[in-house]
Amino acid sequence: IAAVTPAPPPAEEEKRPDPVRPATVKTPSRSGPFIIVVDAGHGGQDPGARGFSLEEKGVCLEVARSVVEELNRREGYRAFLTRDSDMFIPLRGRTKIAETKDADAFVSIHANASRSSSAHGTEVYFLSLSGATDEASRELARLENSADLMGGVTPEAEDDLSGILFDMQQTDVQQKGSLLAESVVNSLRNYEVLTTRGVKQAGFVVLKSPRIPSILVETAFITNPSENKRLKSGSFKKTFSRRVAEGIVRYFESVSVAELR
Repeated sequence: IAAVTPAPPPAEEEKRPDPVRPATVKTPSRSGPFIIVVDAGHGGQDPGARGFSLEEKGVCLEVARSVVEELNRREGYRAFLTRDSDMFIPLRGRTKIAETKDADAFVSIHANASRSSSAHGTEVYFLSLSGATDEASRELARLENSADLMGGVTPEAEDDLSGILFDMQQTDVQQKGSLLAESVVNSLRNYEVLTTRGVKQAGFVVLKSPRIPSILVETAFITNPSENKRLKSGSFKKTFSRRVAEGIVRYFESVSVAELR
């Protein structure tokens, strides 16, 4: 994320994402573990946002590793990283890693940035094909989607994302992504040191898997002095990661296997 992202409006003025139907409450039962791929945003020649000597790509990797560790401690869950070092991966390449592993969920970790040093809080995105929740979300998605240019990758044409079948799949995946995002936000709401900005939507390329519910988690603002200090704190990142993992687990506990597959 470039540090030129404009500050989103206050949470109480934000447009809420389109409502989705409630999940069917049922404890999952299946032969194998639920598979989650956790994506550490940016990497390599793409540092992401910068603030007070801190680079986003490093924060993303630390938090992503911790989320994976938390999930792998739990019976019935298996988590993997898209990258476990300072390396560049194209946006579609990250999604393909999740698809290759036949993942049940994809979670991309990031840190927000703004021209305004007072912008603060955590928020969780799921995919929108029709438009962003607000102007700031639209600009954030534009900047994230340009990450491939940092690695010398030409953005792919969107032709492969068109068609009736894709739209039908995406509608279902979007619905699951909405439930996953809400579950993670609810888990983060109890973390008193952070302001929770809620669930939002935008057209992030990294979330455009036709088969896997996907969300993008903005941990905090790297350009906010107080939140920057928290992002440098190992205890903060550990607690944040545990709450993200708990939100993911609650999502799987609240939806039926029939809905997941």
